[in-house]
Amino acid sequence: MRNPCEQSQANPEFLLACEHAKAAGLKPRICYRNLAVPQLYEMALKHEHDTALVSSGALAASSGEKTGRSPKDKRVMREPQTEKEVWWGQGSPNFPMDERAFLLNRARAVDYLNFIDAIFVFDGYANWDVEARTKIRVVCARPYHALFMHNMLIRPTPEELKDFGEPDFVIYNSGPFPANRYTSYMTSSTSVDLSLTHRELVILGTSYAGEMKKGVFTIMHYLMPKRNILSLHSGCNIGKAGDVTLFFGLSGTGKTTLSTDGARPLIGDDEHCWGSKGVFNIEGGCYAKTIGLQEAKEPEIYKAIRFGAILENVVFDRRTRVVDFNSGAITENTRASYPIDFIDNACIPCVGPHPKNVILLCCDAFGVLPPVSHLSLEQAMYMFVSGYTAKIAGTEMGVKEPEATFSACFGAAFLMWHPMKYAAMLAERMQAHGTTAWLINTGWTGGGFGVGTRMSLPHTRAIVDAIHSGDLAEAEMTTTPIFNLSIPTACPGVPSTVLQPELSWPDRAKFHDTLEHLAKLFMQNFSTFLDGDRYVGPEMAARMIAGGPQLSSFAK
Repeated sequence: MRNPCEQSQANPEFLLACEHAKAAGLKPRICYRNLAVPQLYEMALKHEHDTALVSSGALAASSGEKTGRSPKDKRVMREPQTEKEVWWGQGSPNFPMDERAFLLNRARAVDYLNFIDAIFVFDGYANWDVEARTKIRVVCARPYHALFMHNMLIRPTPEELKDFGEPDFVIYNSGPFPANRYTSYMTSSTSVDLSLTHRELVILGTSYAGEMKKGVFTIMHYLMPKRNILSLHSGCNIGKAGDVTLFFGLSGTGKTTLSTDGARPLIGDDEHCWGSKGVFNIEGGCYAKTIGLQEAKEPEIYKAIRFGAILENVVFDRRTRVVDFNSGAITENTRASYPIDFIDNACIPCVGPHPKNVILLCCDAFGVLPPVSHLSLEQAMYMFVSGYTAKIAGTEMGVKEPEATFSACFGAAFLMWHPMKYAAMLAERMQAHGTTAWLINTGWTGGGFGVGTRMSLPHTRAIVDAIHSGDLAEAEMTTTPIFNLSIPTACPGVPSTVLQPELSWPDRAKFHDTLEHLAKLFMQNFSTFLDGDRYVGPEMAARMIAGGPQLSSFAK
């Protein structure tokens, strides 16, 4: 019986024409290039013991020991051509390595790919704007990884694939094989290594597929600003009038929930660029969290989990193959990967005009930030650099306060330039195109976690609707203490008392003390970025600092 993948078996000679493959010494025994989805299913089910077909038709796969990214094992090759541009030092996610260590890891990864029976290659694009399109080649050992990148990158047509040529960047994913712990700069058997000069990403010691997705995003975070294109960790949708909204927010703030709106087509759920013509999605798919997924609450995502989708690290009944989305037995970070056109309300092609609104989301567990605030350009830059949310108090003895969490630009782990550079680019575009910035708190009101109550989702949706309708932009505003935020005195569908958190606290003195405490946390965090003036100039840096809380002007 003929191998169903035989006709798609690529002659490895095509890799020998690739300059990257020549330099790396890649000479695989068998190479499967851009297999169709059913073929990748067959290969995964046949050769990977930890994959299965579940009742919805999706492919369930296991990433093994690593069920999330390994940011402490990420390395960036320090090289003369780029070292003055890359953000290093305090607060930076970019841990350096030298060229020798990078090449040793690449050789180890390629040796593994040359040793195994067959490898899988996927050639695709990052960026929906054709002028900014970047060719990415993924070379991997697992068919599930090839299917994942088939979903997450933009899929070329047969004609485009035929003329794909030399890739702009290559990912060597030898995740099933560990790094040598004794290689310089290694801290474990996991290593994710990026070289901007060699234009390569090497993955060892982790099969978590998200490392490839975020690796591409990290690359775009470097390349796009060099072309005066702003890369953003955000959701994005568009209204009937062509009005685009960008949604920024860390995990648990409601970014996915609020950007997925039945009345507003989805441009993308996670990664975007803002260029000279407007916005465009970097990706060709979505990577949604599935823990606690319910069809009634998130029908678009639930419906997208079908044949062609991947479910990562989920628990399912071995007999019925029904997935238990409530189970975190393997990890709380269960995920679904699927092409964006699996979302019925997707905007294809994934591009849009310049944004009308930018919404920064936080979940303030201290309960002192208003549910919605209008931000000046300076405040927008400050809040963007801060990337604030808060986690609820833990269960450890003595932990009674919420924990403030800050992630620069709402995605610090993927930044390549200093956060102030991205913030300055954001402000320049907002000013040029008349974009309005808003801060929305989806956290607590009437007191912090354990005392107050969580913001009502219907109230938050009413606020977002009022932003889109223009009602909030025309509303009368009042100003909060310390943070000097402009908040509307009225919003359709939201009680006026909810809009001003101070009014809902039974103890006003406690409110002011907590507000001051949060302001100090903001200021302490922002002090990490004060060296950014050398990236954006002292005047722009001063404007950002002015957008933060002002304790000196506060009097109880």
